[in-house]
Order: sequence, then C-alpha cells, then structure tokens
Amino acid sequence: MWRALCVVVAWLGVVCASMETKKLAGPPSEFPFHELPDPVQGTLSSLSAFISVDLEVTGDEMAWKAEIPVDAEEVFMLTLLSPLEDDLTITLIDPTGKDVDLASLAQAGTFPLDEITVPATNYVLSRPVVGMYQVKLSGPVRGAPYHTLASSEPDAYLIWFNYATSDSVVLHTHLNTYENLHVGQQVGLVSYLTDAADRADPSNANWTERFLVTEKARLRDVVIVGAELSVVMPDGTEINEVMHDDGLHNDGDDDDDIYGGHVTASEPGLYTMQSTFYGKDDEGTVFVRSTQHLIQVVTDTAELTGTAEGTLNGDRLFVNVAVTSPVGASYKAYAQVWGTQGDTMVAACWVGGIVAVSNGQDAPYVQLEVDANWLHMAGVDAPIELREVRLQDVATSIPVATASSIAVTLPTGTVTALATFLSSEVRVTDITERMRIGVRPASFRLSGNSTAQDASGELILLHGYCAERNPWQEREQDFSNGNYFLNPKASVGHDAFAVLVNKYAQSLELKSYALIGHSQGGPVSVHLGNFYWSGLDIPQSGRLIQSVGSPYSGCSAAGSAANIGKLFGVGCGANHDLTVDGSRLWISGISMYYRQRTFYWTSTYLRNQALGDYCNLAINAILEWPNDGTSELAFTNLPNAYSMGNTDQQCHTVGMKYKPHYLDERRNADMNRNAARV
Repeated sequence: MWRALCVVVAWLGVVCASMETKKLAGPPSEFPFHELPDPVQGTLSSLSAFISVDLEVTGDEMAWKAEIPVDAEEVFMLTLLSPLEDDLTITLIDPTGKDVDLASLAQAGTFPLDEITVPATNYVLSRPVVGMYQVKLSGPVRGAPYHTLASSEPDAYLIWFNYATSDSVVLHTHLNTYENLHVGQQVGLVSYLTDAADRADPSNANWTERFLVTEKARLRDVVIVGAELSVVMPDGTEINEVMHDDGLHNDGDDDDDIYGGHVTASEPGLYTMQSTFYGKDDEGTVFVRSTQHLIQVVTDTAELTGTAEGTLNGDRLFVNVAVTSPVGASYKAYAQVWGTQGDTMVAACWVGGIVAVSNGQDAPYVQLEVDANWLHMAGVDAPIELREVRLQDVATSIPVATASSIAVTLPTGTVTALATFLSSEVRVTDITERMRIGVRPASFRLSGNSTAQDASGELILLHGYCAERNPWQEREQDFSNGNYFLNPKASVGHDAFAVLVNKYAQSLELKSYALIGHSQGGPVSVHLGNFYWSGLDIPQSGRLIQSVGSPYSGCSAAGSAANIGKLFGVGCGANHDLTVDGSRLWISGISMYYRQRTFYWTSTYLRNQALGDYCNLAINAILEWPNDGTSELAFTNLPNAYSMGNTDQQCHTVGMKYKPHYLDERRNADMNRNAARV
C-alpha cells in the first residue's frame, strides 16, 4: 500500500535531483543505424477509406447521405463510430437498388484507443455486389447532444473496408519531408497505388525493401478520378487541396503515377493529413481509398553556425559546437567524428545524446563529448572533423538544424596533448562502457564510492498510452518486488514519460531496478536507459528492459484513433512518438548499447486463416496485418534488440477476441525470473 501512496505523493511534487544525461558514442559500423530515416520508411498502406460524416439539420431531423463504391468481391465491411449512434438509423442500398439488411449483419463491438475503447458497430457483407452503394444516416435532433451537432467536428466516422484479394487496389502514402517539418515550410503527403499482389511482406524488417515500390508495381492501368489532400491545422482550420502528378509537389517526375500535395505550415503543433483517392480499375470497377497521418511541426529555433572548438581533459575531448539558439534550450545531438590518418580522413566514431545550449564567450554552443580512445582505436589524429551533424527536438525527434561537415579547431596546447595521448603504447582494443555512455556520475558508480548502491532486485512495471490502470497489476502475484507506475489517462511523449518514471523511482527511493513495459512502456524504458543515468544503470546481469506488445516503430492507426477519441470526447489526444513517422525519427537516436539490452515479445490473432482472424474487428480495417488489436507485427520491431517471439491468439488488452497478452502467466514468470536483479 505504501508504494501506491508514493505514486500520488510523487505527482504532488517530490523534490527530485536533476537527471544527468549520457554521452553516447559508438563505432563507425553503426553509422547506418543513426542516419535520419527516409520518409518512405513511414509509408502507410490502406485497403479502406476513413470517411467523416457531418449531419445536416432540417427542422427536427438530422441526416447525411453519400454514394460510396464497393470493389471487394469476397468481403466488405462498414463500421460506424458515433456518439449519436443510438439516435441514428443507417441504411444501405446496393447497386441493384436493393436494401441491404444491415440489422441482421450488425456486430456490436468497440474501437480501441489503446487501453480505452469507444463503441463501434460493424456490418460485414460476404460476396457483396460490386459497384456504387447509397448510404444514409438519419435520426431525430431531439435525442442528439446539441454541443455535438453544433461543433466543427464531424458527427460520425465510417470505415469503408474492402477485403484484400490479389487484385485489390492499395493506397500508399508517406510524408514529403522529415528535415523541414518547420513553421513556414511546405509539409504534405506523397501517394501512389499498387495492387495487393505487389505489396511487400509487412513483417519484413528491411524497410527499404518493404516500401520502395518499383515503377512496375505502381498501377498504371487505373484511371484516377480524384486525389485529394485534406488537412486539419493545429487550430482546427480545415484545408482541402488537390494532389498533383506534375513533378512539382515532391511527387517524383511528371506523369509517373505518384501524386503529391502540401500546405504551408503556419503554426507549430500537430497536423492531421488525409490522402483520399477515387478511381476506376481496368475493368471499370470504382474504388475509394484513404490514409491518415499525424504530422508534427516545430518552430525552427536553432542553427549550426559551422564552427567548433575542442579541448582535451584527460581522455575526454570536449567539442563546443557553435549554435544560434536560446541559452538553456535542449536538443538531441548527433555527429560522426572523423580524424586524420596520413593524408586521409578516417571515421573514428559517432557521438550524441541530449545537450543543452550554453553561453560561450563568443557565441552560444552545445558540447559534444568524445572519448579520445575512439581516436586511438581508429588510429587517427588531428585535424578532426564532424560530419552529418544534427540537432533534433527532444520531445519529437524532428531535426531542427543540420550540417554536412564542421571542422574542429584545436588550440596548440590541445593538439600537443592529443598527440601525446594518441602516441601512447597502451592501445585500446575493446570498447568499454565509459566509451559508450560516458563517465558514470558519482551516485551511479558501482564501486569505490560510499553512495553507490548494490542492485536491490526491484522491478518497475510500466503501462502504455492513455491507460486508466496499470495492466500488470492484474497479475501482481507473477512479479516479485514489483512497483506499478501509473500516470492515468495521459498522452505524453517518450521523453516526458521517461522523466516521470525517473521521478517515480526517486519518490520510492529506488536506487536500482529493471523495467518491464506494456505498449508505450517499452519505448519509454529504452528512452530512459538510452539518454539518462538512472537506477537502470546499477544491475549488471539479467534482462534490463523487457516489454510486451510495444509499437517501437509506431502504429499506423495513430491518426485515426486520435480523431475517433476526439469525436467521443474520450481518449488522451494525439501522440507523435507513437506514429510511424515519429517512431522512426526516435529510433535514429537509440544507441546499439541499449538496443542490445532490450528484450521484447509480441502477440497476434491466429494467423494464416483463409479470410483472416482479428483481435478487434473495427481497427483491423486500418492496421497492418497481423496485429494484436493495437500494435502491428510489422511495427513492433526494434532493430538489433532481442525479439523473444510472437504468440498467436493473444491480444493487446481487455475486450478483444482473445485474452490480453499481459495475463500470460508463463511469460510473466519468465520475465520476472530473468529480470536484471543483480
């Protein structure tokens, strides 16, 4: 009980020591893992259309109708989501003029917003008539909440899903940029069509193979009737733009069947962008597809001026990189370090971590720390150069400043001292922890310090996004020395979440612990270990970080789920770190050191079924297959971490077709037994 009480006390303002950041580094062989991802790696694919409904009020009646195509020959599903559903009647007329008996097809269900759900009704049609359907929603105004109808938000959403066959049309979209997601820049989407037969295996961890679709794969035998970009700005303003295939909208070449559209970002914040394609295939069958992205835009507050100066203290080379930015601002930094070997520049290492802007004598700067043993190991000396330098927003991982190269100026005394150090006969042969994450602060030293703490065998178990409870507590008996973090019904990014976890540990005076995370709790655990010194750095054996059902590479339904939660007045809002784009940017800052200290499990519905299984029927129309009802197998991969395998017939949370994966006693026992305790 005292532990639960400490959770409340922590949020009331326990005074916590400031978090010390790690000085990350690694060998040149890891350069590819820290490259800024290509936006194509964040491609979303869709066989469905996400349709917003705005009811028109006439007298005492409210109604909406539309004509929407069905192109599926095997199975078609219509899902209705609305807080007004009890007051609405839905009718559907097929292309022959026949009323579809929706009452007999209705399946009451839910749409998950991670731990929270909203009601959804699914209508599944087997062997539907292909063609244009008339759909109508109507009902009495008197039963509808006035504030819902009077708001600028939609009154309902329809998910219009066509079951995948080999010749089904698939819409693919990705952002047009990751490097210019700044106020004043053009941000938007790039879209194209393929058929399902040319779709890459979604479980393929090779992102380039997965999303770089060849010219041959793009559909050239369809007629695109309309390609639209719908944008909701952070202030709620809606903009609709035509997408173009003219080579002028980040869409490749003119008339290459790739379409682009963009708007000028006028303010920082989250932009919701939807690409919708209407067209006809080579047999004259009409189709509609859409995808939805959440795009974070930041204010461009930093600039690398192109100068840097280094000083040597012992084996630490401190490089002050000049910037124009407010003093005190923090960024994620990254740079490759190159040195001289004869007449050639040779790669020595990469360095990074969270850095703060300091006030220098001539200009503000951020400080990168290089263990000179990397230079020793690479056999290089001065002159030294930084390459592929970048600063990223801490909260969103969006790049705010980049430079291809910056020469490092070394004072004469530093050149001499460095040459002396590098000429030492004692050469480094093995990469040490100190080279990887920097010098341990006094309070985290493992020996030779009276304040150092032995590993105490504690566990902290984390929930995910928007949780009302900590799901691990349902099997509290499975875990020894368990501490159950709870920040209820919240949407916070990985960095803010990690800071809260650290404060929680401090409030309980936990000096040493391992972490087990569910859903977002996995990436948060990795973030805490990667960037900050904490109790994670005391245990020296066992699994430091373990997770179940964590979307390390994001969730393709993040945009749709945020809108649905807003419609119902529930949920916790959008979370950029849980989008496919935000996650790819975040992963680029995670060192191999902590990837290799992470162990993750996944689950899905029963795979390899003739017409497919599901955990949640409604969201299955949006997610990549297979999935656990929230996290998609294609997006649970954390490259170079330890995948512990997938379990069929387990889902993400309660209320789904199969039991939640966090109730698996055998897996829980394995995680508890192998957690880093000493």
